[in-house]
Amino acid sequence: MRIEAEGFFLGVNVRDPKRILEKILGDRNHFDRFEETGESIEQLIETLRDVIRCRRSRQWIIDNYGIDVVVSAATFNRLLEIPQINFIENSNRMLEVDTVSLKETRTLDCPVTVGNLNTILRELYRNLESIQSRLENDYPSLLLINDMRAELISVVAEQIISMKKLKGRLTGYILTSGKVKSIEREFYNQFPSLITVGSLRKILPVVEKEIEFYKKCSEMNKRWEALEIDLFQIIREEGLSNLRNNVQELGNLLWNIVYNQKPLERCLTILGIDFTDTRSLFDPDRINLNNV
Repeated sequence: MRIEAEGFFLGVNVRDPKRILEKILGDRNHFDRFEETGESIEQLIETLRDVIRCRRSRQWIIDNYGIDVVVSAATFNRLLEIPQINFIENSNRMLEVDTVSLKETRTLDCPVTVGNLNTILRELYRNLESIQSRLENDYPSLLLINDMRAELISVVAEQIISMKKLKGRLTGYILTSGKVKSIEREFYNQFPSLITVGSLRKILPVVEKEIEFYKKCSEMNKRWEALEIDLFQIIREEGLSNLRNNVQELGNLLWNIVYNQKPLERCLTILGIDFTDTRSLFDPDRINLNNV
């Protein structure tokens, strides 16, 4: 399922909706107000359950990766450096498309909308999927990952260049063995987990290929610096697939809620759910919801 896929309501028959809604809200006093709207209480219950699932997915990502995708206004402003988040397209009645820069149109303290959050999730998912595809197709087994850090990439790249220069066309490393051993000692000081693998000169082609992957990871870390993403740590702990899946799940749940906004407009207004401010969905101090 794609993260931008629209959700839908299946018309689930909920037994005793009044009792269930009261349990979810922890409030027995306002059921009549919801009933008076004429909107589906069953649909409201399922939508609120999606809100609860959204909150749980968000918390799971925080607990396991230290990443909070439900960003503050200040963090969102930093993410506007990413063009796919900054630029939005609006169409008029003539179907003419106008591209707008959020940097130029929103104030610094403007709340993050549900639409903004969906854009973040969609772009983050796309980037994670790209890295995972490279990892699975081109780098099924990584040599350097246990010790890899962003600051080592340029160092290793220089070591690769030096090793290539020291290799004679006919003599190999015979005439430069002293300098080569010095580079190898430095390399294994940086990557102690590789000491048993063998000399750097033997694994040089693998290291050279692998360092290109780490450059892509480092670029993504920098791109998402506002979220403090560390792809090296995530890949080390084999968490890339789970992170991608949970970002996708959160995005799909979010669109289920958006999809049901129109038929539940009055009920959601009573609850204080405002799609122009993500805090109304995710802040339990604004709307407390019990997992029932």
